[in-house]
Amino acid sequence: MSWHDTARTGESQADTALRNELRSLLGVPARPANYFETELTPELASLADDLRREAQRRNHTAREKNSWLLLAAALPFTLILGLVGTWGVAQKRQVEALSAAVTRQNAEIQTLAAAARQAQPQPQAPVPAAVAVPLAKGQPAPLMAGTAPGKLKPKELVIPVERATEVNPADTQRVKAH
Repeated sequence: MSWHDTARTGESQADTALRNELRSLLGVPARPANYFETELTPELASLADDLRREAQRRNHTAREKNSWLLLAAALPFTLILGLVGTWGVAQKRQVEALSAAVTRQNAEIQTLAAAARQAQPQPQAPVPAAVAVPLAKGQPAPLMAGTAPGKLKPKELVIPVERATEVNPADTQRVKAH
């Protein structure tokens, strides 16, 4: 609502008096003027014609904006988008090639594993628990821990291991104590 609207509801008497006083100070009539009901004078007609002619002159003499300016402004963005798109397509092709290589390698591993399973020797008949080994005269029979004397010890493979004399992990450093 504009400030001079008379259709206000719920306005106090003080506000209405203040609005009327402001209207009189500004010189606004109590009832707003309807500009479409005014009489057309020759001065107003000539002023309207002058304004219309000036508007037409400005429309005809206005400089046209060239479309190449818009293209020049959009060129860096289109170049960046094109480069990013090209890079993305190259990355996609590389990923697809790597995926195909991994799939091929997995298939080769599966075929090699199947061939290795088939090439494994079949389990043979169980070996009897006690194997008699002929011993030379005067040689005592080897014993296992927890076996009774007279029972033979099965053959074992012994691998000698050299233990480090000093433990020095590669990722540690010595720090001077204060």
